[in-house]
Parts: sequence; structure tokens; C-alpha cells
Amino acid sequence: MKTAALVALLIFAVRVNAADAPLDSTASSLKFTGHAFLHDFHGEAKEFRGTAQVDPALPELVRGASLDITAAKMTTFVDARDHNMIAWLNVDANPNIRFDLVKVKLLRGDLAHATKDQPAHFEVSGTFTLNKVAKPLETEATAWREGNKLVVEGTTQIDTADHGLPEVRTFFLTVDKQVDIAFHLVFDLP
Repeated sequence: MKTAALVALLIFAVRVNAADAPLDSTASSLKFTGHAFLHDFHGEAKEFRGTAQVDPALPELVRGASLDITAAKMTTFVDARDHNMIAWLNVDANPNIRFDLVKVKLLRGDLAHATKDQPAHFEVSGTFTLNKVAKPLETEATAWREGNKLVVEGTTQIDTADHGLPEVRTFFLTVDKQVDIAFHLVFDLP
């Protein structure tokens, strides 16, 4: 009983000391690059939403975040390829792709005075869920404030085979299971 009360108190304390900063999806972007035998192809998520939990005293310090991507609203800018991608992702059974940030570690930089030209550098860790398979994801990101906005940028790579997605092969074309992701996320600070 004492343990349950202590856990509840800690959760309450963390929530009291953190405020939600909604994602500004119009100012944000999620882009990806797939690699195939003869060429690379580029795409982006057209519909996504999220929030970051920030410390009101240090709003540039993110304690956690979540990001939900609508799988059916991703595009490679080629209708036939988009149709194949949507079928490959099986969006009826797997409508969302999700990232939950659970840990942020400052690597270098000044949190309070970071700018686009001199951003703070972080190591971020979380869980990336694709095809209902959750896997740990770690990468580096940069962050800075622009007025009442918190901007977070970075790149990472996922292995689609780790998430149970089949390898794409048609005739002589094979699509690499590694997908590069570039993110530019803008959060409205409380």
C-alpha cells in the first residue's frame, strides 16, 4: 500500500512540474528517404500530431514527448508508389506510427540561450512503434527556442524488418529495409 501511494505521489509530482506543449504541425515536418537498387526516393508524413512535456521553469528542457503519425497520410509523391507503400504498411490494421520519448540527455550547449545557429545538442531515447511492433530508438537531436516556440531537429534511421515488415522485391528492384528519417518539430510553449 505504501509503495502504491509513493508511486502515485511521484507521478503527480512529475505532472505538476511539467506542462504540455502541443506540436505545431503546420510548422513541423517529418520526411523520410527510402533506398532502392536503382535510386533513392523521398517522402513525408502529411498528418501527424504530438505533445512534449516541458518544465515550465526551463521550457527548453523536454521531459517526455509523444508523436503520432497517420500512416495512410504518408506520401512519396508518386501515386503508384504511395499505393504500394500503403498496402505494405497495411494501414487498415496499423493506422498509426508512434514515437514516445522517455529520456533526454544534454550532450553540449546552453539550454537557456540556445539558438538555431548555436543549438543545444541532446541524446534522445524512446520507443518507436511501427506495424504494432515497439522497438527502442536512440538518436541525437538539436533544440533551441524561437520566441514561444521550441524547435527540435534531427535525423535517425529505422530498420523496417525489425518491425516485422516484409522486404519489398519486384522483378529486379529491391527496397532497402533501412529508412532514413529527418524531423523538424516545433512545439508551442505554455
